[in-house]
Amino acid sequence: MPFVTPSKSTTFIVSAALSLILLPISAQASCSLKQTACEASCKVRYFDDSFGKMGCMTKCTAERAACSTKEGASEAVEKTKDLIDD
Repeated sequence: MPFVTPSKSTTFIVSAALSLILLPISAQASCSLKQTACEASCKVRYFDDSFGKMGCMTKCTAERAACSTKEGASEAVEKTKDLIDD
């Protein structure tokens, strides 16, 4: 039996459904969970495109770095406020 690859439209539909399912979760999730959801979306969206998948995964990593930096900065501000108040 020959291996049949899914069509681009099927891949798009699955990707859209996955994004809609993960949207409420990722809106409140930690940076790690957001990255995992992003990478899962990349794997579905670029099922048969290695270079597209690598580019998408790179974007996920960059978004994770930005998210972690933002969380770290927020935490530093809170700790500084606590020190000033004491």
